[in-house]
Amino acid sequence: MSRNRTYRIIRNLLICLLTGAVLYACLGFPPYTVKGMCRQMERDYLLEEPLEPLYSLRDNSRYTNDHAQYTFVVARSGDTYLAFQYEQNYLQNWRYYQHVFPKMSNSVLCTGRNGVLYVAGPFGNAASATAQVTVEKTTRIFDPDTEEQWTTRGPETQTFIFQGEKAGGNLFLFRYRSSESHLWPELVPGEERELEDVVDLWYRSYRKGEEGGASHGWLHDDVPVQVTLYDEAGAEMETLDLSVDTYELHNW
Repeated sequence: MSRNRTYRIIRNLLICLLTGAVLYACLGFPPYTVKGMCRQMERDYLLEEPLEPLYSLRDNSRYTNDHAQYTFVVARSGDTYLAFQYEQNYLQNWRYYQHVFPKMSNSVLCTGRNGVLYVAGPFGNAASATAQVTVEKTTRIFDPDTEEQWTTRGPETQTFIFQGEKAGGNLFLFRYRSSESHLWPELVPGEERELEDVVDLWYRSYRKGEEGGASHGWLHDDVPVQVTLYDEAGAEMETLDLSVDTYELHNW
C-alpha cells in the first residue's frame, strides 16, 4: 500500500469522525441511556441530588407506524420523585412526548400511563398495597356566545380497587387495564367497562346546546386515588390520599 493511499484512508476516516461529531453536536449531544437522560433531567430541574432511575419501560406507540421507540422512566432524587418519557428515532430524541408530560412530586408521586398507575414514594417497609380510584361523572359546558363555562358533577360515581405490584422499595404498579384498550367504550356493556372506559365516557366537555352529542372534548380533571400500604403480616400501615389526571388514565 502506497504512502499516498494510506494518507487518503486516514484523512477520510478523520473526516467521517469529524462529520459525526458535528452531527452529534447539532442534535444537542443527546444522551442515549436512561441514566444519561436522568442526568439531563436532573440539570433541567436543578435537582440537588443525583436523579436515579427506579423503573424504566421501553415500547412503541400504538398510534404510529414509524421506527420511534419511547422510554418511560420513574426516578428519584432524594425525597423528590420524577416521571417522564422520551422518544428515540435513530439519531434523534426528544425528551417530551405529547401524551406524557414530566410529572414531579416532593413526597409521593402518582401518575398513569398506558393502563398502569405508578405510585412512587418512601415505601421501603411496605410489602403490599391497594389503590382505590373513584370517578365521578363530570360535564363541562362552554357557551361560545358569552365565553362562559360551567361544570356539573354527579350524581353517578364508581369506585375501582386494584392490587399493587411492588417494583423495588419505592414503587408500586397498579394495572387498571386487563386487555387491549377499547377505542369505542360506548359499545362496551356497562358491567364490562374498566376504569379507562368510564373516565373516557364521564369526563367530557360540550358546547352549549350540544350536551351529550357526538362532538365532545375530554376534560382535564383530578381523579382521587387512595393508596393503602400493608406490612408483611397484612396489617395496614398508612393510607395516602393522592390524585391522577384524567388524561393520564386514558392516554397512551
